[in-house]
Amino acid sequence: MRIAVPSEVQDSELRVGMTPEGARQLVASGHEVIIQTQAGAGSGFADDAYLAAGASIGSSAADVWASGDLLVKVKQPTEEECDLFADGFTFFGYTHTETRQWLTRALLDHRATAISFERVRLEDGRLPLLEPMSRIAGHMSVIIGAQLLQTAHGGPGVLVGEMPGFGSTSVVIIGGGVVGHAAAKVARALGASVTVFEIRQERRDQLAEMLPGATVLAPCPDAVASEVADAWLVINAATVPENSHTHVVTRQMVRAMRSDSVIVDVTADLFGAIETSVRKTTHSDPTYVEEGVIHYVVPNIPGVVPRTSTVALEAATLPYTLALAASGIGDALADDRALQAAVLCRDGKPVAPDISKQVDQ
Repeated sequence: MRIAVPSEVQDSELRVGMTPEGARQLVASGHEVIIQTQAGAGSGFADDAYLAAGASIGSSAADVWASGDLLVKVKQPTEEECDLFADGFTFFGYTHTETRQWLTRALLDHRATAISFERVRLEDGRLPLLEPMSRIAGHMSVIIGAQLLQTAHGGPGVLVGEMPGFGSTSVVIIGGGVVGHAAAKVARALGASVTVFEIRQERRDQLAEMLPGATVLAPCPDAVASEVADAWLVINAATVPENSHTHVVTRQMVRAMRSDSVIVDVTADLFGAIETSVRKTTHSDPTYVEEGVIHYVVPNIPGVVPRTSTVALEAATLPYTLALAASGIGDALADDRALQAAVLCRDGKPVAPDISKQVDQ
């Protein structure tokens, strides 16, 4: 099989879909790997390293997109990249089509098979290809928030942690999944006073054991309002149903926050939990101020640590890539229920219920 890996093109996105070691394993298994020139440079992987692994180098995005039976990528294609689609190809990467109907249409129009990283689901419900990036995003959300609170970044000059005479900085985390847990661990390690809001009782019990010293609460509005008003840093790791008018943190709550405090909204691709997360931002223009509060709403937070993110992601994705290449797309999907759960469309025909719904709209 021919596996193609194009460069990432989104703002400050320096991750790459495959390392030289991943390419080496695929080539050793008898497959052909084509990497776009300089695709790995931002993560510290030079073209020469890919050549030494047995891969070939594609000179342009158009050449690479046209050359692969299987296209492996990190971020979802942009509208411009959709123009490079070859008919009948298979895409393996993040897609987030729930907010990108134009991508759904392009995949269907090109008779593509699309397997979404974030939908690969194990029998226990875990999302193994989303988890590594969620952990990194949660970890980095606290570090980014701590930077934004510094005067050098336009903040109020507050340290995330505990200092004699000042006390502990209050950090509130909305959502206790993988992102929220990772954020809480980092905030506690820095010495912050941490409150985590989580809707599921079973998960609250788990978090209470895993996060000694943190406060874990159900997200009732009065409790959220009280804790958010006292926080210097609020991290959102939760989502709400699409088109919902109910917010976990309302505009009124944000208005009551300390001046120049910070909100880091990790779930930037799915607005709703924070009412004032009104638009996405980018690494080159990462913040805006709403109701006197600094908002950071960058969708690809793991992109700020591209080498760590690339290696961690490939550790999760490569076994699936090897299986898709070894068995062929059809047999690999038939053999693995986790992959089956991630199929958006097959040969241009909708498979996932939400993709069918988009087509019907």
